[in-house]
Amino acid sequence: MEKFSLIIILFAALITPLITARFHIQRMPTAISEILMGIVIGKTGLNIARPDTSVQYIANLGVIILIFLGGMEIDFSLLEPKKDKTIYSPLGTSFTGFMTILFMSILLSGVLYLTGIFTDFVLAVILFSTIALGVIISLLKEVGLLQTNYGQTILLTSAFGEFIPLVALTIYSAVQQRHYISVLGLPVIFIIAIILLHRFNRIYVFFDKIDKATTQLDIRLAFFLIFTLVTFAEQIGAESILGAFLAGAVMKLLKPKPDTEDKLSSIGYGFFIPVFFITTGVNLNLRTLFTNWDAVLLIPIFLMAFILSKAIVYFVFRKRFGRRYAAGASIVTATTITLVLPILQVGRNLKLISMAQSGAITLAAIITCLVCPILFNKILKTEE
Repeated sequence: MEKFSLIIILFAALITPLITARFHIQRMPTAISEILMGIVIGKTGLNIARPDTSVQYIANLGVIILIFLGGMEIDFSLLEPKKDKTIYSPLGTSFTGFMTILFMSILLSGVLYLTGIFTDFVLAVILFSTIALGVIISLLKEVGLLQTNYGQTILLTSAFGEFIPLVALTIYSAVQQRHYISVLGLPVIFIIAIILLHRFNRIYVFFDKIDKATTQLDIRLAFFLIFTLVTFAEQIGAESILGAFLAGAVMKLLKPKPDTEDKLSSIGYGFFIPVFFITTGVNLNLRTLFTNWDAVLLIPIFLMAFILSKAIVYFVFRKRFGRRYAAGASIVTATTITLVLPILQVGRNLKLISMAQSGAITLAAIITCLVCPILFNKILKTEE
């Protein structure tokens, strides 16, 4: 079956949206439906897909491109100070909101550590503070809130919830592996990103003059940035996904044409990213998980922690947007999956968590993506 695993996974990627459309469940995040499809065809279910090295390599590229596209989704104009003080700036509210999330994550992680339920305090803090930027962007676009002050504030809060845990994960991974020089070398990748941004800041003017349908220079530049920063990140001992995120941020600051973003999204979401999510589901072995009661216990515990760590955002958003929209913000920011998967992969590689624990935490994250968007939509409909 290993020879046909890629064909089976690609066929699963093709029929998954058809199935969700047929049964009118389009509101389910695509990532979740793909993970569930992977569970059906993988170790837990039919066991007809057994990823080999080449499939796993494509899946690894999928997570890199996913994080890259996440970096491209950040609206950097939100970070610019407003000359007109009467114009609302989401920066202050967003940063305060994320800091409350971080505080609550530290508190909850301390409780789990002291009770012995989950012994890696720092990894728990990183997990609880993450927010699924990509899923939230799709949801805000769907309900038409992305360009509103409310949507922009949630967007920027989610961006903090993706970037800061990424940096924290890189530092923690380096310390765990005793690569202390890597922590000092971390600014190197930021410097490289700035150099690349400065070097190519007017590149699209030149591209417009010489680009042809058979060259696609903007796409070539994107992959050059991805692999350059990912390679440098790995060389200094940082996590590859941090390099991918910075590559996306650099690409965004270069102000590419809208069709460039469309083409990159087509490449990512058309091939690489579905393979990553489906392979994640394939590798989940729920049969083994449910025989390990210590791991099963983590499912409701982490689910509640994911939700409670974001609940405090309510008090930050209430001052600006009122109770109902503040409740919506606290619920939707509890959605987390994008970074959870690579964080757990790092945890397994460092032997900080077991496969059973990883599966339990993944299931808890999947449940947040199933429940939180539905509750968010209900709150908005009630407000309307």
